[in-house]
Amino acid sequence: MKFRLFTTLAPRSGSLAFLTIQILAANKIMHANRFALMEPYLARRCGIAINHLRAPVTVVSATHQNGTYRLSGRLTWASGYGIFDTLVIGFHCEGREFQAVVPFEPIEGFVVGEVTETFVGNAMRTVDVILDNYEVLEEHIIASHPLGTYTKNKSVSKTIHYALYGIGLGAVDALEDAEVRRAAEAKLEALKTAFLATKDGEELDRLRVELFELVLLVVTTGMILKGGSSVLSTERLQRYYRELVMFNANGLNTALKTLHKQAFLSAFEQRH
Repeated sequence: MKFRLFTTLAPRSGSLAFLTIQILAANKIMHANRFALMEPYLARRCGIAINHLRAPVTVVSATHQNGTYRLSGRLTWASGYGIFDTLVIGFHCEGREFQAVVPFEPIEGFVVGEVTETFVGNAMRTVDVILDNYEVLEEHIIASHPLGTYTKNKSVSKTIHYALYGIGLGAVDALEDAEVRRAAEAKLEALKTAFLATKDGEELDRLRVELFELVLLVVTTGMILKGGSSVLSTERLQRYYRELVMFNANGLNTALKTLHKQAFLSAFEQRH
């Protein structure tokens, strides 16, 4: 069902698909940890600001005293400001990583920055948040885990694969050259079969890189064959180009960056 959802949304709106990823991620975290206050939060629009838990250093820290956590640090790339009611946020405290749900609104100790302007996804209203001794009550803590748990769980996720594949479907549909369309469809379906069939984290990383490179080639080839009009804001392929980059930039760890670097160097060496 998740695969069908994102292959339906991604060709239509990358921003909507991206926000949906965040809602489902927040809900999954609450479900997986049997959060006591889950039901009222599931009825609201809840995003996430938690990917910094994958960093090798502490980004948001906290002190704990008398049932209250005091958070300090910077939440970067918090999307959905003015759209989401609440956020699931991550932080470190006493050698463990925590997840908590908080209101997504300016309040004492929770300073919301200006909406970030980018070349794609401005509809998501992404901001940075400065936490300055921000108070989170014990009852709003969703879970506490050993350091590195979030990174481990994230490594086998296929959500970005679904989104990249969905953009690929949209790009193939926008192709006007029948020969190119047939070749693109065949390769795209082969990659879909491969990533749906595996649960191996390293293989999924490799397939994600291959999927990105394929869809990028499909999009750029389609734009070249269409000509100059492909850059018009009314055309789909230029939007797919920007959204493809947006999705692939999400959740990149050292292993994925290394794979992309190796793929580039390998292609460069073969041509020279």
